[in-house]
Amino acid sequence: GVLNFTTLLYTIKFEVMTSLWDFVWLALFVALSFGQSEDPFAEFDTDETVIIESDEYDIEEEESIVEEPPAALEPDNLDDQIIIEDESDFEPINPNEKHMSGNNDLNILKAPVNLKGHWEDYYLEIIGLIGVFVYALNFYTGKSINNRMANAWFEHHKKLLSDAFYIVGDDGVSKEVSEGVLVKESENRFVVWCTGRLGCEGIKIEIKLLRRQDLISVLSQIFKPQSDTITITTYLAPDDMDSVVLAVMPRKGLKRLQQEVQDLAHFATEKKTDKFDLPPQLGILSEFSEVSNEFLSAPVCKTISDNIDVFDSIHFSDYYTGFKIAQESQTETERPKPVKQLIFNFVIPGQGKRTKSSIMETTEPLVRMALHMMVKCHKFKLSKENKMKAEKHRIQVEEEFLKQTHSQRQEAAQARRDERKRQEKEKIQELDPEAQRRYEEREYKKSMRRSGPRVKQLKVKTG
Repeated sequence: GVLNFTTLLYTIKFEVMTSLWDFVWLALFVALSFGQSEDPFAEFDTDETVIIESDEYDIEEEESIVEEPPAALEPDNLDDQIIIEDESDFEPINPNEKHMSGNNDLNILKAPVNLKGHWEDYYLEIIGLIGVFVYALNFYTGKSINNRMANAWFEHHKKLLSDAFYIVGDDGVSKEVSEGVLVKESENRFVVWCTGRLGCEGIKIEIKLLRRQDLISVLSQIFKPQSDTITITTYLAPDDMDSVVLAVMPRKGLKRLQQEVQDLAHFATEKKTDKFDLPPQLGILSEFSEVSNEFLSAPVCKTISDNIDVFDSIHFSDYYTGFKIAQESQTETERPKPVKQLIFNFVIPGQGKRTKSSIMETTEPLVRMALHMMVKCHKFKLSKENKMKAEKHRIQVEEEFLKQTHSQRQEAAQARRDERKRQEKEKIQELDPEAQRRYEEREYKKSMRRSGPRVKQLKVKTG
């Protein structure tokens, strides 16, 4: 009985203590609830002075909030107006107020525009202007040098040419005869036409100077030097020249020209130079020894040897048709007409470095030699035996040309027939089936008539 009573006392004590703790927690909750303000936003309502601090500005302003009564709503624009029920939820904005952030990371720097650039900023433009100036200066200088050299050559040789020809320096354009005209074909190419001499239709003198007006050509001249040249081409009438093929030129280009030039490839062979008083660097191509012995006399050989730095080559031909390369580009039916020409090539010494007017006088002895050989060519006659051989050689060349072009002509004719048949087939396809049938019948009858035997009909009159 004592144990049960003790247990009962501990149970009552535990329940009382539990109730006391619950009462304490409830009292604390009620006290905290009554201690709060009725307005939860009351802590934000303050009339203290607002100070805005900034890194760029030092401004202290007192902001006063002016509350204005809400405007009356007009019935016409109720839908466009905003109805504010609780004004404490909004804060009016003063348009004169400057809102600055105290922590502004965006710094805009107003750098001055640099309008005065340094010359190093325009080095490309400067280089371009210098290049244009140098090119223009070189063009004017080179053109002036070429004009001076060409006029110097013409003035120095004018009297010599006037003694040999009736007209010297014809322009070739005007109907009336003109004299003393140096035709300028380009800034580095000049031509002199002369005519009026027995045994010669006329001569063409080409003064081919270096392209001194071109800056690129001037620079290439440093690595690959070239020379100014004088070319004299004599045009002869068919009766003014016998069958003659002769060439004197440097040995290093002898074989190449013999393969490329048509008349030299067909008629000329290399001759020995032992009996001629010529420099060793020159070679001779001739059809007959009689021709080389007649034209390469002792005075001629001496003139060539004394002016070897000016002499380049001579080429006489009564069957000149040009280079093989030019003929290959022509059609199979075109045949260059053989002409009779004397070609003299001279060079101005110095490889373009000597540009004085006096250097153009060095070709005078060779020009005299050319005029002398023109007269000799007009008077020269081959022996009967060599004349017959020369005519035989030329007939063989004509026959070889006809054989070479025969197959080409056949191929061209077959190509034309195929093209004609193709065009006829295209026309047939455009016809209706009935017209095609009639056309095929007509073509079949034609083919049968061509393939059938040909019978010659004879009419016999009786009675």
